[in-house]
Amino acid sequence: MFRAFVCLTEEHTAWVVPLAACVCWISCYAGLQIEQRVQTQPKGRALVWLLAASFSIGAGVWSTHFIGMLGYDPGVVIGYEPLTTLLSLIVSIAASLCALLIARATRVWWSGIAGGLLFGLGVGGMHFLGIAGMMLPGHLSWDPTLVVAAMSTGCALSAAGLALHTQRTGTRSRIQAATILTFAIAALHFMAMAAVHITPDPSLSTPDLGLARGVLAAGIAVMMLVILTFAVLTLMLDHLRTMNAVLTQQGGSLRNKTVVLDATLDNMDQGLIMVDAGGVVRVCNERALALLNVPREMMQMQPTYRSVLRYQLRHRERRRSDRSGKWVQTEGPQQAHVQECRGSNGVILEVRTVPLLDGGFVRTFTDITKRKATEAEVARLAHHDVLTGLPNRALFHDRLEKHLNELVTQGGSCAVLYLDLDGFKGVNDTLGHLAGDQLLRMVSNLLTSTVGGGSAARLGGDEFAVLLTGGRPEASAVASRMIAAFDTPFEVHGSRIKVGLSVGIALAPEHSIDAECLYRRADLALYRAKAEGRGTFRIFTPMMDEEAEERRGLERDLRDAMSNDTLSLHYQPQVDGLTGKLVGFEALLRWTHPVRGNIAPSVFIPLAEETGVIVSLGEWVLRRACTEAALWSKPLKVAVNLSPRQFHKADLPEVILGILSETGLSPSRLELEVTESIIINNVEQAVCILRRLKSFGIHISLDDFGTGYASLATLQAFPFDKLKIDRSFVSQLGTGPQAAVIVRAVLSLGRSLGMGIVAEGVETQMQMRFLAEEACGEMQGYLFGKPRPIEEYADAIQQPDRLTRDEGPRINTEHSGVRQERPLRCHSN
Repeated sequence: MFRAFVCLTEEHTAWVVPLAACVCWISCYAGLQIEQRVQTQPKGRALVWLLAASFSIGAGVWSTHFIGMLGYDPGVVIGYEPLTTLLSLIVSIAASLCALLIARATRVWWSGIAGGLLFGLGVGGMHFLGIAGMMLPGHLSWDPTLVVAAMSTGCALSAAGLALHTQRTGTRSRIQAATILTFAIAALHFMAMAAVHITPDPSLSTPDLGLARGVLAAGIAVMMLVILTFAVLTLMLDHLRTMNAVLTQQGGSLRNKTVVLDATLDNMDQGLIMVDAGGVVRVCNERALALLNVPREMMQMQPTYRSVLRYQLRHRERRRSDRSGKWVQTEGPQQAHVQECRGSNGVILEVRTVPLLDGGFVRTFTDITKRKATEAEVARLAHHDVLTGLPNRALFHDRLEKHLNELVTQGGSCAVLYLDLDGFKGVNDTLGHLAGDQLLRMVSNLLTSTVGGGSAARLGGDEFAVLLTGGRPEASAVASRMIAAFDTPFEVHGSRIKVGLSVGIALAPEHSIDAECLYRRADLALYRAKAEGRGTFRIFTPMMDEEAEERRGLERDLRDAMSNDTLSLHYQPQVDGLTGKLVGFEALLRWTHPVRGNIAPSVFIPLAEETGVIVSLGEWVLRRACTEAALWSKPLKVAVNLSPRQFHKADLPEVILGILSETGLSPSRLELEVTESIIINNVEQAVCILRRLKSFGIHISLDDFGTGYASLATLQAFPFDKLKIDRSFVSQLGTGPQAAVIVRAVLSLGRSLGMGIVAEGVETQMQMRFLAEEACGEMQGYLFGKPRPIEEYADAIQQPDRLTRDEGPRINTEHSGVRQERPLRCHSN
């Protein structure tokens, strides 16, 4: 190694080493750069690029060698044999080509190493061949150790450099690989030069020097210029080709995008026009042509937008434009102007214009005809009843408010008529909701035809309203005409249905100019009309307001009655029809108001039903009756009526069972009375509840039998323990044969079904004898006892003997857990 150092420092000129290293590195880097492009080229062009890379590296290695030789001074004159020198160049290029082919062809991890070893051997061959071409007056000898060291070092570093190049890509790896190859070539050259010993021989004449050093230097310079020029040109060409490929690809992509954009524009639901700053139409899609009805040929000429508008006006394509457009904020810095236009063909367009920064604009045209129709339909549905097509409550309220505002500013009068169908619930219950809906549609048509210039609306259910212009005479005339129109039955699904109409009227400004107040007062008038017989109309009076306030006060007091001990129970006896012995009592509710005194059940029971208080009231009655009956020394039955609202509570069986458990009353002593209307509203639910109650041991009786519209169906649905003959039949006994026939039929039906019979409303000895002769099981009425506090029947519940007829009998007409009283008209004491 010391010999190599001495050779490098003493036998070579100082400028040689950096120049040779620079030339070598540039050649290697350029060759590797060119070789890297081979991977992206087609097969034919790849070979050309590979030859170019081999020439760059091989010529660079050869130039490096002879630059070193130019700086080498062995102490004798040196020349170079031309053919051998040229052959060394060919060897260098061939070795580079073979090395690159092996490194890239096999594509395995060791291919780069194999190619590098071959490259090292080739560089060594070029070196020793170049030494062999030296012409000098002396003899050459070699140090074998240094030759082996030079070849080993050169091959090892070449293998490392080429392996790095094949395993990695990128500029950084190429720089590293070129540097390693430069070290390999330089190490091999200078170590091999150190192995050479030149022994001058004076006996040898100076030979023909062949290529002189100046010629060789010029050749090397030309070679380097060619290498650099070739490298630059190839790289530039490669760059140009790459750029051309990129541009071609981008051009193709742009063409594809243009095709996609054109297809997108032409398949848009919106029409689109783009106008430049000069007013020229640059873009127009197919939808815009169709919406604007402009010929395609005209747009292909890129006309100005003004000429398009003139064309439309000439051909009357734009009949009318809505100038009430508005600016709306978009996502960008620009604002969009939106307006609506209607064409001569009735198409409604939404025109949206967005200004461009260069002074032009983009305008889109959207056909909103269907949307407008849908919005109109939605608006209509929002303000009209779906079933009947009449205005609904919201629209009626808006019209009333508008009418009242005009009334305030312009004077005049109007009337609000509240309408309610009489008997509509029975239609739903018997014929079903489909028939009810059909009836409502027929009623709507009838009202529309009879209100004249008024406006009818459906408020919900079977409630309607009418708004009339005019005062009391006009409202009364229309109400009478509508009520008379309902005298004719309706034909619904093959059935003739008779329903009536009740009307309440409120007048403006006589009664109020506030819409809500008019509603309320018309409703009060309707309530009065229904209370006074239905099928009529009533006009609001101030007295109705006072009565309504009184009812509200009574409702408040009724809610408090259960807690302030103003409610009580009276009991009416039930006796055996054959023996006259007491068998039980029916519990009846009484209310003693702290201010008004005794309030008739006919007053507070309907109020309790309407307000829902009847549920808690019925539970109070049931609990009190069971509590008091449990204290009787004799096991007499106690009968309690269930109201419709109370019966349809889902937890009714649990409530009753809890009360029996709480009071200790045996279920067999409790008798619950229900009416047919309770069951017929929902037969399945009602029968389920009744079966549960009966499973507890509770007795169930059907109250007011014979007055409903489905009595036999009711008996078929559930096996009742008792039937109660309504007092309306009992009271007619002795006045005509029909009542007796009906009573006999009911008694026979009860015996056939194995049900007990109770006749209520027995007030005369004749009635009692008739019922006894017909073997009526039980009787109840004023003949046996009035409803009284249980304390007044203390002896009877202790001594259950025959009761004597009360003095001053009264008829019992109460329902739903609470009974109503009225004086007996044909008997008095």
